Order: sequence, then structure tokens, then C-alpha cells
Amino acid sequence: MATITYDTIIFDLGDVLFDWDEPKNVASLAALPKGAMREMMNSTTWYDLDRGLLPAEEAYKIMGEELNIEASLVRQAIDAAACSLRVNEQWAQLVEKLAAKPGLKVYAMSNISKEHFEYIRTLPFPWEAFTRVFTSAAAGMRKPDLCFYQYVINETGCDPSRTIFLDDRTENIVAARSFGIRGEVVTENERTKEGRLYRFLRNVVLGDPIALAEAFLHSESGKLDSIYSEQGVIFKDNFAQLLIWGLTDMEDIIYLLWPDGTRWKGSSRCSSPDDNASVASSTDSAVVLNDKIRDGKKSRPLQDGLWNYFTEKPVMTTETFPADADTTSIAYLTIPQEHLHRVADPKVVLDAMASNVNVDGIMQVYFTDDRPRICAIVSVNMLRFFLKYGGDDLDLDTDPRLAPTRNFVVNCLVNNAVMNGTRHYTTIESFLYFVSLFFAELRVKAEKNPTKNANARQTLNRHIYRSLVQSLGKPANPLALAMRVRACQVFGIDRDLLKWEMDELLVLQEEDGGWPAGYFCRTGRTGANIGSRGFTAAMAWRILKDYEREGCVA
Repeated sequence: MATITYDTIIFDLGDVLFDWDEPKNVASLAALPKGAMREMMNSTTWYDLDRGLLPAEEAYKIMGEELNIEASLVRQAIDAAACSLRVNEQWAQLVEKLAAKPGLKVYAMSNISKEHFEYIRTLPFPWEAFTRVFTSAAAGMRKPDLCFYQYVINETGCDPSRTIFLDDRTENIVAARSFGIRGEVVTENERTKEGRLYRFLRNVVLGDPIALAEAFLHSESGKLDSIYSEQGVIFKDNFAQLLIWGLTDMEDIIYLLWPDGTRWKGSSRCSSPDDNASVASSTDSAVVLNDKIRDGKKSRPLQDGLWNYFTEKPVMTTETFPADADTTSIAYLTIPQEHLHRVADPKVVLDAMASNVNVDGIMQVYFTDDRPRICAIVSVNMLRFFLKYGGDDLDLDTDPRLAPTRNFVVNCLVNNAVMNGTRHYTTIESFLYFVSLFFAELRVKAEKNPTKNANARQTLNRHIYRSLVQSLGKPANPLALAMRVRACQVFGIDRDLLKWEMDELLVLQEEDGGWPAGYFCRTGRTGANIGSRGFTAAMAWRILKDYEREGCVA
């Protein structure tokens, strides 16, 4: 399942499906002058042998004369090399699986003489898996002759845009690509089970990434924990759970520790706090906590609206940990309407955020006086929270309370300030992901009132596009890559520009249906990177599901 449905695969034989062993008759090769074998294989005589224009014995004679050696030595050396070929069992099994897939045809296309093809046909390879084998000797053409490719296209009736061609020679791949075929150079490293090409064929051509990802998420229900990437330390947190919930709408796979102490795993929940939870209570906050009456009903206090990052005892940081604006914002952006009665009125929390600012008037990360921190990415999520619950009259362009935070976000975007991450986030993809969501939400708001937030929307539009396009094609860890693709998707970047990213993302899917954890945020004190297999899988699943709905995943 990919952005393109491939229905034809064409394999080279040598150095792709067959390996070269140490020749049994080493003496035959040793008898040749140094470099003679390479010189022969690159000669026009060899090419004519490949094309079937010369009988083998005549070709050996000509090459012997060209190298000033006996024709018998040429024959013995070439036969010894041919006899050293062995089947790559791993790839032979993959070819069988590919051939068994309904609607997929598998072919071979090889530069090989009539005599040597007759020999390798005796090797224990599942030849019946090929719909047809095209040899240069039978066709009278050889790779990279364009006419050979055109001949194969005509004979098979394949659609080049739905065809994959695998070969170990770059010039052969260039020729295939010139027809619009997807050509992939096969290297020694690619041929292992962990190699990119093997995984691509297994995951993309054979597999069903969406179904596998969904099965992974459900099989790991309640265990989609976060991890300190380098240290391998696994821990539980609200933040990743909320993000997973928001991406999947799968309430049953996540766990949460609500601000009032209720521990919840899907539909299972208890009414008392967990004794192991050593997160700081909301009374540690510098914000005054009150019970308020709203609309004639007793509302929950502010402390029931301030979310903590951790759900259990904090790991690799201070023993107690205060509630933070990032987790709180994501919580309110994620929680469905039917669950809002479990938390404080959003407007109460917004007021607390708006009053919790630094000397520059920028809203701060933590609801406590002893951690005066700001973060551009956290600021984005706070602005998203305000946009959702700030009321129809809210205008980010004119609201004086939000102006410093808004300007901070915009200036960071315009001036690439977050290209190396922030104190709390590791990659620019984290910023681009959340700011793209922010822009998408502004777009929705504009459908009702296009004059509100117009300046912010126009500025974000221009600079998010620039930043996303500049990020394309750059190496990234699995979670950052997924965030980049999702950011492009929600922003509206043409999916044709995301070919490399989509291929890489699909190749990274593991056999259990999940993805590597990667990383996207970090601890402020130590800088330890934090990732989550669950978050990466949820992100990838959502990307694929949305593309499927658009009709570009098949």
C-alpha cells in the first residue's frame, strides 16, 4: 500500500537474485592476466556475446586474441565464474511471495549469453515464479540499450509508472527511469532483510501498512509508552497518549492520569489517584486555585484543568514535576466534548495561562514560579488552545494578551529560529508539525469569519510553505520524518513532492506493524531525547488513512 500501486516487478539476475561464490576452479581465473576478466566483460565482443550475435566459442577466441591469451583459458575462466553463481535464498523466497500476490507480475531481465543462461536454469531457483524471463541473448539486445527496455514494455504490456526495476548497475537503472519506471540500484547492503529495498518490497508491495499499523496499535493497547531514546529507559506519560488519541480517535488504546487523580485506561478507570504517581499537585502552581460557579453549576477547580506530563513517578528529571501548559493545551485540544465535564472549564485555564507570563509578556511553559521557561513550540500549542476555546470574538491579530506570544511564534518561524529545536523539543519537524496544525485550524476558522486572524494566517501561510519545502528530502529520525509528512499533509503540500518521505516512512515500518520510536522532544535539564513507537505508529497510520480517503493510497 503506497501512493502508487505497483503491479509489475522486473529483476536482474546476477548480483540481485544470485550471488557470486568463490570459484571452485580458482586456478582458471588466476591464469588470466590481472584485470583481464574486467576488460573482457566491458568489451564489445562480450556485449555481442550477451546479445546472441556471437557463439560462445567464437567470442572466447576473439577475446583471447584481444588479450593475447589462449581461447581455452578464456573459456575456463568464464565457465568458472558462471559456476560460482548461487541462489540467494532470502530473495528467492521473496520472489515467490511477490509472484503469489494477486495482480502482481514478476519478470526477469538479464544480460546473459545463451550458454550461461542454460546453466543457471539448472540452479534451484523458483523459476516458475517469473511470468517470463527476458534474456539479452534471446532478445538480441542488452541493457542499457533503450530498445531492450521498450521491447520488454511492449511484450509485457506493463505500465512504466506502475513498474519497479531492480538492477545492480547504475547505467541500467538510468535507462529504466528514462521510461518512467521506478528503478532501484541494488547494493550488497540492500539485499539483507534489514536493507531498504528488501523492506520496501516487503512493506509496500507485499504488505498492508494501514492494517498492520492498526493491528500494532491495538495489540499494544495500554503499553504505548514513551522512551528516552539513547538510554532505552521506558516511562509512561500523558503527553504522548493525548497525541496518539488525537491522531487515531482510539480511546481504548491509551491511558491517562487526569488532573483530579483519576487513572484511566480506555473505558477502565478508577476514582482515586495512583500512589506511585509523584507528579506535583496543582497546589504547587503559582496560580491561585479557586472553585467557581459557572452558569449556575458548580464547576471544577482550576487544578482539575492543569495537566502533568508524567502519569507516574517522573523519570530522569526532578522527583516532583509541575503541570505544564503544553500537556494542558494538547489535552484540551484532544479531549472530546463528552469528556470535558472531567476537567476544569477551558476558559478558567486560558485565564491562568494568559496571566502566567514572563518579563516579555510571553506565556510560560510551567504553572510554577521556579521554572520560568518559554518555548516557541509550546507557544504554538497554547495559541491553538486559545483559538479553540477563546470564543468567536477572539482575534489573534488584535488581542493584546496574546500579542507577545503570537509575535514570538511568528518571528521564530520567519527567521528559522527553531531549526535546531528548542529546550524542550529536538527537531524543527516538531515545530513545523504543530504550527501546520495551527494554520489548518486558522483556515477552518476563516470559513466563518475570514477577517479574523487574517494577518497571522497570511504570514503563517507564506513561511510555513517555505519551511516545509526546504525540509523535504533531508534525513530525519522516524518520528521527525512522520511529523514532517503529516505537517505537509495538513498544510496541503502537493503529495508528489513527498515521494521520498513517503517511501522512507513506509520502508521504516517493522514486522510487528509499528515503527521505531525516533524522538521529537527532550528533557530541559539533561537534553535526553524522548520518542514513542506508539506516537510514530499513530502518526504514520493517520497519514496513510488520510491519503487513502483522498484516493491516493491503494
